This record gives sequence, structure tokens and C-alpha cells, in this order.
Amino acid sequence: MTRDELYDLVWSRPVTHVAKDFGVSDVAIRKICKKHGIPLPPLGYWAKLQHGKKVEQLNLPPLQKGQSEQVNLRVHQPSANADVFSQAQEAARQDEAKVGRRITVPATRPDRLHPIAAATEKTLRKAKPDREGFVTSNTEDKVGVLIGQSSIDRAILLINTFLEAAVERGHQLTTSPKFSVIVSGQPLGFRIHETKTKVQHVPTAVELKEQAQRDNMAARYPTLYSADYKIYRTWDYIPSGRIVVEIYDPIQVRWRSDPIFGRWYDRKSSGVEVYLNDMMVALVSGAARAREQRAKEAEEARLAQEAEERRIENEKRARLLARATNFLAEKAEKHEAFLKISRLEQFLGLADETSGHCPFPTLKSAFDLVLLNLRHQISAEALNQEIIDTRMFDKDRWY
Repeated sequence: MTRDELYDLVWSRPVTHVAKDFGVSDVAIRKICKKHGIPLPPLGYWAKLQHGKKVEQLNLPPLQKGQSEQVNLRVHQPSANADVFSQAQEAARQDEAKVGRRITVPATRPDRLHPIAAATEKTLRKAKPDREGFVTSNTEDKVGVLIGQSSIDRAILLINTFLEAAVERGHQLTTSPKFSVIVSGQPLGFRIHETKTKVQHVPTAVELKEQAQRDNMAARYPTLYSADYKIYRTWDYIPSGRIVVEIYDPIQVRWRSDPIFGRWYDRKSSGVEVYLNDMMVALVSGAARAREQRAKEAEEARLAQEAEERRIENEKRARLLARATNFLAEKAEKHEAFLKISRLEQFLGLADETSGHCPFPTLKSAFDLVLLNLRHQISAEALNQEIIDTRMFDKDRWY
């Protein structure tokens, strides 16, 4: 779409209507118009027009530096993968509902853990708790875990059960370059964290001593110290024992779209372990969504690349045009000088004289020298050769 075409569209009907045609928001249309320097009807324009009042349509201003004549806006087609996603999700739900498919976490630790679960546990056991009592498996080749030490056993059993169930359903597990569950060719992330709870901070003996010293200073110098100020914190934040599980897109960044495909919490009546079958469904539906997102991003990248190539080409052409214009303008000035000097020679009556018979041979020689030089400089042969020598029209010189 061209800039002129979009200008005609937004002045033919409200922006909200135009946005619906393209399957985007009116905010997106306004941003595109601003980027390309396209004025929009002011507030109240369409109401005035509807009631027969006089309105003024703003003209489309000339293209400014950095703006493109081509507008990257096309009709948004409904996702062809929408039905595929719904079908994949429903098929996974039906599969998980079959007899014998129910996933349960064993009450006791199995004799042998899945290698990834075992490696994750080893990292957690060696980890030093932070100030709040949390340990983490902070390496990318392990399952992402952030929990209190007392929850390690439970988390490892949950992880092990999840991994074995995923493998049983035909999904692949990889730790290179980082841990992922590969579902239908799409890498998905799986992580666990424990929420925090706050408890009243119990001041230490050192804190109480420092507080007493400060209170003493506040009593002696009330104008300099606040009487109710505490030097120690009011609350401590510690592991709550409540687990949260997330399945997410490890490639997608949050600022572009929500990368979380599923999130489950411990409830008062049950723990996250009862949602393991739902997690299996989320793996399938998440893979379908991830595939759609990859296709969308690839298309956006392709369009952006095409737009960038057009911008570069337009800039090259603009620079070439400027170079050619300056070149010819310079030669036109020399042509004008040639005509002026020729007219002066004619006015002085020296045009038809030869140097040998002219009463002013020195002046005549000056005219002959200058005019011969200018005639050569503005001849078609000389101009053509100068363009060739400077490689003005070579594409690799359009910069």
C-alpha cells in the first residue's frame, strides 16, 4: 500500500473502521500514519460531517527524510493455525482422559531418577540458600527451580514424574543448549518455584543493641532523630511451601507476548501434582501456539527485511539523483558561461575575426582559449566520459 492510498482511506471513514478492515487496532493505524507523516481527521470531524457542518481536510504533506512512500500494512487474515491449535488441544485432552492415563506422583522416591531430575537435584543439594532461604538450579541445562530447602524432595518427585510422563507421550527432552521439552519439533520450558510468605521479623541481639543506641540518641536529640524509626526490617520473607509450576516458551520474550502456556498453583484442597495431566495437555497446545508464533515472527522478519531493502534502495537512488543533478547543474552553469562569453565576443565584433588580422589579437586569443576550453568541457563526448570515469551510475557507487 502507498502513502497516498492510506491517506485516502483514513479521510474516507473513521480510523476505527479502517482498522477493522485490516484486523488491527485503531492505535496501530494511528502509529503507522504518524510514522509516515499522514495527517488524521481531528476529534469531532466525522460528527460534524454527519450533521452537514463545514469541515476541513488536511493536505498530505510532502515526504520527509526517513519516511517511505510504501506503507507496510496489509489485511490481517485470521490465523490458519487457530483451528489446528483447538484441535490439538482437544485431542490432547481426550487422550489424557483415557483410562490408565492418570498421572500420579509416587508416595516414595523411586530407586532411579530420570537423569535430568537427578542432575537438578544434585545442583539444588549443593546450592547455598540465599538470605530468604531459597536455593536455585541456576544452570540452563537443568530444570529451572527456585524453592526452599525443605521443598527439594517434593519438587524432585514432581519433576521426575513430569519428565517420565512427557517421554511416555513421545516427547523428547534435551539439555543442549538448555533444558527443553521438545513437542512436535517445538522447544518448551518447564520450571518450578515456591512462593514467599511474610512473617514478623524477630530482631537479633545486635539489632536490639543498635536500636537501643539509636533510641538513646533520639531521646537526647529529638530534633535530629525520629523517635519511632526502626533500624531493622519489619517483615521477613521466607519459603511458603506453596509450589507453582509453569510451562512456557523459552524463545519468546515477555515484552512481545505472554510466553506462559500454563501455570498451576498449590490450592488449599490439593497440590499442583493433581494437574500433571493438564500439564501434558499444555505441552501439546503450547507447541501449537509456539509454532504459530514462530511463523508469525518469520513473516514479520521477512516483511521488515523487505521494507529495509526498499528503504536502502530508495536512499541509494536519492543519492544518485542528487549527484547527477549537481553534476548536470554544474555543467549547465558552464554552458551559461559559454553563452555569455560568446555574446560578449559577438558584441565586441571579434567573433568573426582571426587572431592574425584582429586589431586586438591578445583579447581575441583570450576569447578563443576560454571558449574552446568551455566548449570541450560541455561537449557530449566529454560529459559522457566524465560520468564513466567517476562511475556515477555504477550500482556499487550509489552511496
